[in-house]
Order: sequence, then structure tokens, then C-alpha cells
Amino acid sequence: MGSGSASGSFSVAFVCTGNRFRSVIAEAAFHVATDDLPVHVTSYGTLELGPAEPLPEAVRGAHALGLDISTHVARSLTDADLTQTSLVVGFELEHAVAAVNVAGARPEHVFILLELVALLDRIAAVRGPDPIEQAIENIARAHASRLAGPRRRPGPEIEDPISLPGPSQWAIGRAVHDGVQMLARQLFARDELETRR
Repeated sequence: MGSGSASGSFSVAFVCTGNRFRSVIAEAAFHVATDDLPVHVTSYGTLELGPAEPLPEAVRGAHALGLDISTHVARSLTDADLTQTSLVVGFELEHAVAAVNVAGARPEHVFILLELVALLDRIAAVRGPDPIEQAIENIARAHASRLAGPRRRPGPEIEDPISLPGPSQWAIGRAVHDGVQMLARQLFARDELETRR
């Protein structure tokens, strides 16, 4: 799938470790937030786990957020081709590195979720008549801002919920959901997304 144009679509891939919690919730939340746009959303894990189901805690947390991820099956990044993906979003630095090294994602299209939200907040998202072109421009501006800043790690990460207590897992699911909702509003600069769900 191409990176997107006025006459085409926009593709987003979320990457976490097992594709059983963070990236699955992110995929579902972003799909809901952009369901009237030509946006293709998918998710992957850096591990090869076979056709694993989402973690039970993820299913329960997603349900509480109004999302159904119960039929999701884990996908491995080793089977992905992200060379033409418009935007690749990880939750930890290792996810971004793997997206580039394993699946061929373009570095200028790869971000950590909280890093990208902060960048778009700082530069102020552009608005335009075509939401897809607008999102592409916003990503390009975010990358340019990242290059212009001081050399550093890409900011806060959203940790792996495995082995954490229930309340911590719920907080992670909520952080992923809220971050993805904000990202959708920023990329497409559409105020009506603020009240969706």
C-alpha cells in the first residue's frame, strides 16, 4: 500500500512486542477514530508467537473502552512489509528499530506514540481540504521537527504490561487508547474526532 495521496489511502501500522495488548488496542482505537476516512490500520509484534489471541486483560480493558479485540490474531513483524506504510507507530524504541530493520519501514515514517503526539502538539497540526494529504504533511513536519531538535531518545515509552498488576495494565490500555485518539485528532486536524466514541 502506498504512503497515501489525495486520491488514495493512508496506511498505519502499530508495533509492540507480542501484538497481544498495546498494538491491538491501538489498532482498534485508531480504526474507530478514522472509520469514515480511507485509512488502513494494522498491527504487528516483534516476537513470533504464532496465531496467539490477545491477552485476557487486553480484551477486558478494550471492552471497557468500547472496543472489541476478541477476534484478533497476533501477527509477526517478520511477515510484514512496511516499506510503503504511511506511518508506523511503536510504543518503545525497540519497536521502532525493529520496524525499520525487520520490516523495511522508512525511518522518516516511524515514531514512538508519545513522541509523535508531543511533536505534533509542538508544531501545531496543519489543516487542509484533503485529510489524507493533511496527515502526510503533518508527519513530514513532525519528522523535520524531530531532526531539528537535539539528539536524544524519542521521549517517554509505554511499557510492556506483561507481568504487571491489573491496575497497571488498565492504565497502560487507557494510555494507549488516549494517545491514539489524540494522534488521530492531530493528524487529521478534525475537531469532530474529539467527541467520537
